[in-house]
Amino acid sequence: MADHQNYSPLQKALKNPFACLLVTFRFLTILPTFSSSRDDPYYFDATPYYFTFVGLIIGCIIAGIGFVLNLVAPLLVSAAILVVLLSFASGFFHLDGLADTADAFMSSRPRERCLEIMRDSRIGVMGAAALCSVLLVKTTALVSIAQGDLVAALIITPAAGRTAMVISMSTLAYARSDDGLGSLFFNNTRSSAAIMSGVLLCLVCVLLVPGKLFHITIAFALVLIIFSRISLRKIGGGTGDTLGCLGELVEAAMLVTLSLDF
Repeated sequence: MADHQNYSPLQKALKNPFACLLVTFRFLTILPTFSSSRDDPYYFDATPYYFTFVGLIIGCIIAGIGFVLNLVAPLLVSAAILVVLLSFASGFFHLDGLADTADAFMSSRPRERCLEIMRDSRIGVMGAAALCSVLLVKTTALVSIAQGDLVAALIITPAAGRTAMVISMSTLAYARSDDGLGSLFFNNTRSSAAIMSGVLLCLVCVLLVPGKLFHITIAFALVLIIFSRISLRKIGGGTGDTLGCLGELVEAAMLVTLSLDF
């Protein structure tokens, strides 16, 4: 590793794809990788290049589980379990970001107080309402998706959520003045990671649901732009919590979009 210390994140991502993928998988999921994490700090800044790919892996796993569930369980029960699994894959970490962000942004407090609220481990009414609302929307949308599009929806949804995170990290500044975990991403993620992630997501959509690419793109862009503007107005940028919140909102938007009968 010492011979490669001057490599840029993109060079690391291209020269050591498997190592970067494993680091990203360990960071974004609770699933075991059965490999050493000794070199994780070295490859960590290259992980944004693999966020979307890890999302696709998660989606494929959940789609496989969904196929089995649909054979033995009622549609609503199957949908509820799959929605839980979508969030469980990350250890419910993104749902925590959703709740913290909702509590802060809907508090009508100044910037510094919002940032304090986001670090409070307690959940408020707004956070609880946001959790219930997003999970309810996801479940009802998943039930409403045509059987022919169900596998595609389960693959695209987690990939889209993580793609939105990469784009957010490359376009927003880190809102905090300290060196929290979010600073490693917001201050270092390149636009090349956002472009590559967006292209990969588009290719997957073209392969799986070509007739809905336009609608998916519009829904994705609307959620990303609106949420980014709110984040800028409320706290002047982004944090780890806003990334989790954005991921959950985009996932919900993808499922709703794919449930609509165009």
